[in-house]
Amino acid sequence: MKHKTHTFAKEEKIEETIAEYMTSPVQSVTQETTILEVSQMMTERNIGSVLVKNGSEYIGIVTERDLTQKVIGQGLDPKTTAVTETMSSPLITLEGTEPVTSANQFMAKHKIRHLAVTIEGKIEGIISVKDLIAFYANPRLRH
Repeated sequence: MKHKTHTFAKEEKIEETIAEYMTSPVQSVTQETTILEVSQMMTERNIGSVLVKNGSEYIGIVTERDLTQKVIGQGLDPKTTAVTETMSSPLITLEGTEPVTSANQFMAKHKIRHLAVTIEGKIEGIISVKDLIAFYANPRLRH
């Protein structure tokens, strides 16, 4: 943790960071994974999104919404459709040291419900609308 200049407690505004609310470690699949496999993984792990990897690099994200709109909505076969056909790419990311309120504004602006979170430039987690609800439901934040 970096050294912080002393301030009086009443002047200090404590903002919780994205990293405190993100889900980590990142759940991912390879680009060869089928939609059926992704769907089964998301169901088993009770998660709403997975990142897609090409080697060691994250190249996209697949969300529940992608499954309903791009797969079911377009009549694609989940057994034969590769995840790369329905993923959102390039990945939109935000640094984990940013305040959670920034994630909320950023996600609203980009009309997304899942956001990859970076720590020192490396993707380390995901923050979702569900995580934002937990943040805003926190009694310490109510005035």
